[in-house]
Amino acid sequence: MKMKSIIICFCFCCLGSWWHMLSAQEQVRALRPLEQCTLVTDLADRIEEIQVIPIKQRFDAGSLEWMRKKLLIGPGGDLFLMYGREVMCFDAAGKYQFSMKYNQGKECPYHQDACISVDQKKLLFAYGDSEVVFFDLNDGREIERLPMNKPLQLFEEIAPAPDGGFYYYSVSAPCSNNFERGHLLVTRFDKNGKKLESSIPQVGFTVNIFLVSQAVGNTYLIRTQGGDNACYRVNTKGELEKAYTFDFGKRGMPDTYGMLKGDLMLQDYMRADYYKMPIYLCEGGKFFYFTSCGPHAEAYNFLYARGKDSGIYWKADPDLEIHFLSADEDYFYAFLEPVPEEMIRETQDPLLRQIFKQFALSLGEKTSTRLVKIKFKCPDKGLRLL
Repeated sequence: MKMKSIIICFCFCCLGSWWHMLSAQEQVRALRPLEQCTLVTDLADRIEEIQVIPIKQRFDAGSLEWMRKKLLIGPGGDLFLMYGREVMCFDAAGKYQFSMKYNQGKECPYHQDACISVDQKKLLFAYGDSEVVFFDLNDGREIERLPMNKPLQLFEEIAPAPDGGFYYYSVSAPCSNNFERGHLLVTRFDKNGKKLESSIPQVGFTVNIFLVSQAVGNTYLIRTQGGDNACYRVNTKGELEKAYTFDFGKRGMPDTYGMLKGDLMLQDYMRADYYKMPIYLCEGGKFFYFTSCGPHAEAYNFLYARGKDSGIYWKADPDLEIHFLSADEDYFYAFLEPVPEEMIRETQDPLLRQIFKQFALSLGEKTSTRLVKIKFKCPDKGLRLL
């Protein structure tokens, strides 16, 4: 009888271990966008709600700071917009609340980033590889400055890690095929700035923009590029885990593309006759969105319902691109700058057409930036979430 109990316990342990491994495998979704998604030219029956909220502040839409802007959503629904070395807080209605500003050192628009801590009490602002500044998320008060005594070179972006720490994302030779093979992209530091570990080897030509994005529930998506073409998630505990892989089949960029060339220029990479560079990764409560650079540098936006292995995609407007920067349980968030009348009339982007159709957005020079919130129609009930 005792031996029988031992055998039963052993079987349950094995079964539990098997289910754990199966669960871990299911968490990594292997996406095949060109096989699974349908090209559409109209989103009228797929959008449930659009909100357009004026933001009174003015921004230089042609600046590097605006190009590298980041939108974070706080636990109470407040919006935190990083623009240069300033992070502005707006309430959910777009009313300005306060700013958190880094006021030391020279402007360095290519090497600064922000994220919200795992406990959602602090905002971490990384000024290049020199220091991380901690701000109180409730009132914008500066709490602490953490000098990086052994800084990580080639810093690009930041994400929260467990126990008050953070991840640094660094790229070896951005926008080049002459990168260091085996360079590890993500390094974890503790709350005191001590380096703990590095992971995720760089495997290809990497464009150093929008590498880390906030997702629903203050999780974060970290994208790679090249032969890996994977997306990693920093979960609600600050743990790093693989979330998605992207496979464009024979139409995807080969792992060896450009390796034999002396120098592969960015414009040549972008215009190559392949789908490449999954970017603008954005995960809401019900949908997963990303953009891919297709042949001739034409952008395509993909949208998956999180309960399905199928979705849709549409061609973006080459002159007036709109991308989602963050998401919560229901909405995806983007910004629209002032738009000339002729661009409103002529755009073929189905998302932009729906926005302009519902809102008379004659965005003149004196018009403020708009925050756009999109709610897509819910997928069928009862589907298993990703």
